Amino acid sequence: MINEIQTNFYRITLRMPYRLKHVHAYLLAQDKELALFDTGLNMPGAYETLEKDLASLNFSINNIRHIFLTHVHTDHCSMAGLLQKKTGAKIYLSAAAFEEYQHFRQADSAVKQLKKFYARQGMTSGQIDMVIEEYEDIRGIITEFNADNYLQNNEIREFGDWKFEVIFTPGHAAGHTCFFFRKEGFLLAGDHILPYIAPILSPNIFDDNFRPLATYLESLNDIEKLPIATIYPGHGNAFIDLKERLEEIRLHHKKRKKMVFDHLNVKPKTTYAISHEMFGSELSDFDKFLALNETLTYLKELQFEGAIKEGMAGDVLVYTRIENTG
Repeated sequence: MINEIQTNFYRITLRMPYRLKHVHAYLLAQDKELALFDTGLNMPGAYETLEKDLASLNFSINNIRHIFLTHVHTDHCSMAGLLQKKTGAKIYLSAAAFEEYQHFRQADSAVKQLKKFYARQGMTSGQIDMVIEEYEDIRGIITEFNADNYLQNNEIREFGDWKFEVIFTPGHAAGHTCFFFRKEGFLLAGDHILPYIAPILSPNIFDDNFRPLATYLESLNDIEKLPIATIYPGHGNAFIDLKERLEEIRLHHKKRKKMVFDHLNVKPKTTYAISHEMFGSELSDFDKFLALNETLTYLKELQFEGAIKEGMAGDVLVYTRIENTG
């Protein structure tokens, strides 16, 4: 489904077989040339749906000249390579996003690191095999593409009469990028700010020093400084109450971090054990994996704040609360 939001600016909504039932891509038109922001999920029928949507406006897939990616999660980027192959479109994303994409292409080294990382969090070999299977599925969904140019933070890009600013917003993904149209006052937010849910935050298995929550909250602060009138997210409806939404997201993370802290005491616990206590055993295998990532996100912040201590029990990381003896 494609809707014209304003003259020559369109939102394309594509279906997904996940809990989030849809994903949005956005389209700019300059005469017959098109610039696409994100691509949707590479699933059966998705390319044909996009083709029909464009045809309904008397455009063709072959009119796509540029593809700008907010990040390289499958629902946002996995048709990029297919479209590049079909149309010759140039693809732009941050260097950090392209590095993440390359991890999916270099399967052997990524799987080795993944096994090591999650074993240290207390996951069993069977659970890790499930994660690897998901990882391999992702690698198969994302069509291979070449990056024609890396986006630079705060640079201004032009497409015909359109101008937009590149705003790096790491957190949900290390290389996440938003696009701000200052004249029009709207932000293409990808998954950085969503209207109904707080975006998932995950550790970087290749960088132990990456703090997803701190990085994400800092990115929210950067967005808050912009004169944004309307936010166009990757999922859900557009909205205008930015400051209210940011406060809701901040409060959500504050409460979740406290919940993790409240499950700690002087008895050492693994990340997996804590997430199991918090979320229970009724979750699907993949949701258990997401719950562990979320738990680890807050553990990293609590450790940085000096509220908890990280140690080792054999080859597994464990966490304990630091008792205040003062």
